[in-house]
Amino acid sequence: MTAEKKPKLEDYFAGAALANSLVWLTLGIITLSETNPQNLAMLSPLLYAIGATMSGYLVSRKATQDKLKVGLKTGLGAFVFHVYVFVGLFELFLGTRVLSLIDHLLIFAVLIAGAVLGSLICMMFSSTNRTDKSVS
Repeated sequence: MTAEKKPKLEDYFAGAALANSLVWLTLGIITLSETNPQNLAMLSPLLYAIGATMSGYLVSRKATQDKLKVGLKTGLGAFVFHVYVFVGLFELFLGTRVLSLIDHLLIFAVLIAGAVLGSLICMMFSSTNRTDKSVS
C-alpha cells in the first residue's frame, strides 16, 4: 500500500498564479499597446478558464486521491489571489474601483469551474493510465 500524496501549499500558490497569469499578461500587453481595453473584457473569461483548467490539472497531478477536492482548493486559491491583487493592489493604489462585484463573482465561477474541469481531466487520464498499467 502506498502512502497518499497531497499537493503542498507552494503547489496551490503556483496554481493560483498560473490561473491568473494569462489575464494579467494580456492586461500588460494591452496597456502597453494602444488596443481597446474592451477587447480584454471580452477575452478575460476565456483566459481565466484556460488558466484555471491548466492549474487544476497540474496541481491535481500531485495528488493520489481526492483530485476533485484539490481542484476546488486550487480554484478557490486562484480567486483569493485574484481578489488580493485586484482589490488589495490595484484598487487601493489607483483609488478607484476596477471591477464590480458582479465581475468578481463571474471570475469566481469561472476559476472554480475551470479548476474542477482540470482536476476531472486529470482524473480521467490517471484512471486510463492505471488500466493500461494493469493490462501490461
